[in-house]
Order: sequence, then structure tokens, then C-alpha cells
Amino acid sequence: MTAVATGLPDASGYTLLPGGRVLHPDGYTVAAATAALGASGVPANTTRGRFSRMGAFVTWCRENGRLHSDAGALADYAAHLAALHHPAETITTYVSTIIGQLAAARPAVLVLPSELVLIRGIVAARAHAEAQDDDGQGDALQAAECSRADLLAMLATLDRTTVAGVRDALALILAWHMAGRASEPGTLRLRDVAEVTVEYPDPDGGAPLTVAGLTLTLRLSKTNPYGLTADRIQLLESGDAACPVAAWRAWAAVLDANRITSGPLLRRVRHNRITTAGRPPKDPARAGGFGDRAVRNLIARCARIARLVRALEPAEVELLSTRVEREHLATVEDPAARDAHRAELRLRRRALRRTLPRWSGHSMRRGRVRHLQHTGAPVHIIERQCRYARGSRALARYLDPLIAWADHPDRPGRTAPSGPRIVHTRT
Repeated sequence: MTAVATGLPDASGYTLLPGGRVLHPDGYTVAAATAALGASGVPANTTRGRFSRMGAFVTWCRENGRLHSDAGALADYAAHLAALHHPAETITTYVSTIIGQLAAARPAVLVLPSELVLIRGIVAARAHAEAQDDDGQGDALQAAECSRADLLAMLATLDRTTVAGVRDALALILAWHMAGRASEPGTLRLRDVAEVTVEYPDPDGGAPLTVAGLTLTLRLSKTNPYGLTADRIQLLESGDAACPVAAWRAWAAVLDANRITSGPLLRRVRHNRITTAGRPPKDPARAGGFGDRAVRNLIARCARIARLVRALEPAEVELLSTRVEREHLATVEDPAARDAHRAELRLRRRALRRTLPRWSGHSMRRGRVRHLQHTGAPVHIIERQCRYARGSRALARYLDPLIAWADHPDRPGRTAPSGPRIVHTRT
């Protein structure tokens, strides 16, 4: 491990010692391998998020002549985020992360209760401003909903006679049917997929009907990053281009032809051949696998080719470019002018993004949830099938909050139920 000289939070703080040991900031020593193993247990995305949010706070403090340990600095930073028109929810997330990082610093920095009260007031004021904003600047930018028709359109862009096309079709189909996040299809391994025969009663009273299905064992996910539990997902064949069973059989035939019997389910493909070439993943166990970035890129690419999202104009590409923003900010010396420019860019970008479908890994998750809801599946079944906790607020965001117009109590043609007419009389 590398010695870390800074006292900022979330830096390891270990000091290298002879004999393969390290000195912990709290004064005790452990083997370097012990420290490395403990650090590896924190998901990479979590670590990146902490560094990013804390780094932004430290940068703001430096630009404004403050120390990150100064009392009141965090409250001023929260007000700064509000001035940049960040949503109240974003401000809360940033502040919560920074408070945790400050508490983990050496020496620890504790935020005073009075400052926490001030920050809560800032967040409430920002939420109140969002509620009255006619431009919807604080509205959440959710992923586009991938309907079943959209999924079929995306699958139609693939050449399923090639190895890459067979793999990509399975990746899209699994992501949609399992209501998966972008990171989840790539965590599946061959041992996690089993084909089964499902038997269910004939609605006409005949002999039981049988249909093929798949059972997936999802061992790693956003809510289960350490693999302490496992989720079981049941998929049934559909008989069309989005059939998960047919897609699995096609990919299994490719794996059999390459004598692959273990390891990641989804594999890298180059020149129509399965390969381990390319940038190695951070997790050696996923060598040759298909990562979450590849899944996100696949979804975005297929949505674009299927014309589910329009092409950006050159000016719009420039507006969304962080490189162009950095180059412009480098020429602005006044901190107030830089903040004003950032705020303007943020508002213009959000206005543009509200007009563009945002195709991402969560498009499949949101689309699957809406599909099940529109087919009449009860909420508790959607929760179990899509792996949500009972009464999940995250699920509530994805569900359509409106009732079907056909079920509206005031729709034309709806009549009052027949029954006895009760006349109330005064006694």
C-alpha cells in the first residue's frame, strides 16, 4: 500500500512499515495484506462517490479561503449548492457523505448541532423553491422507460447471427426481464442460470400445461454488494424475439462450442470470437466478463440506432461537454463569476436533458416495473419479482401514479351499482 500524507477523510492514512506491515492512523499496526483486504470490501462505486463529493467540498473551501474543518464551512457549502440550483435531495446526499467523511478524518471533525439545524433549513428552503419553480429545475431526471415494444425495437438492431449479437441480445433481454440495474447482468455466472420446466393448471380444465423457464441466482447487486444473500429470479419463455429462454439457449450453444463451462455468463467478444483481450477488470474473478459500463453503452447504442432518442445538435453536444466547461472556467479568475457560469450551465443542461429520453441501465428496470403494473400485477408481486423491499419508496417512483382512464370513476358509461334505495327520514 502507499503511504498517505494527507489527513483528509477517506484517504487510507496508513503508513508503510518494514516487514510488510502498515501503521493505522489510530496507532496500531496490521499486515499490509490485512489492510488491503479490508479496503477491498468497500464497493468501488461507494469509494468513488465519497472521494468525488468530499473532493468537491475541499476544492470549494480552497477556492473560497476556507478550511474543510472550519465550523460553518459545510453550511456555506450547502448554501452554495442551493445557489447552483441543485435539488434539495442532492444537497442532502452531498452533506450526509461529507459529514461522514469529516467524522472519519484524523483528527475527526464533528459538525456542530447548530450548524446541522442551519443546513436542514437550507435544504428545506431549496425544496420550497423547487416546488414553486415553473421551469421544473428541481424535478428528478429519471431514466427513460423501456417498454416491451422498445425492447423489441432495440433487439431488431442486432445481428443475432453473430457471436456479439447473440450475447448482446441475451444481455438486453436479461436486463429487462430481471428488472436489472446495469451492473447486475454482468455479475451472473454460468452456475447462476438454470433452465426449468414449469407446470401450471389449464384454465379450461384440461391437462396441466407446461412451459420452459429460467431461474436466475443474483448473488451481487447494489443492495447486496458483498454477496451475503442471494436473490432468485424466475423468467418464463415468451415465444417472441424477447424470449429469455430462447436467448439463453442461443448463447449456451455458443459457450458450448467454445468449451466454456464456468465463469462469467456474459463474455467479451472481439472479431466474432469470445476473448479475454482488452482492459482487465478491477475484479480478477470477472476476467473476460461483460461489465456494467458495457451494458449501459449497449442500451444507449441500441436505443439510438432504434431511433428511440434523437441525435444531438453540435451546440447541444458542446453544452453537455465537461471538457468545454473546464476550458472556459480556466479563463475565469473571479470565483463569483465561475459560480455564476456553473449555475447557468447547470440550468441550461437540465433544460436540455428534460427534453431528451435518458437511456441507461435503469431504463430496463423502470420499463419492466411499468410493464408488470400495466398488465395488472399486484404491487406485492412486483416487489418480489423486481427485488424491492416491502413498501419501497424507490419502487413508488417507478410506478405509474395514475389510475387507468378505463377505471376512472367518472368515465362515460359507468353506472351506479344496483341495490336497495335507502330513504333517510327524520324521526
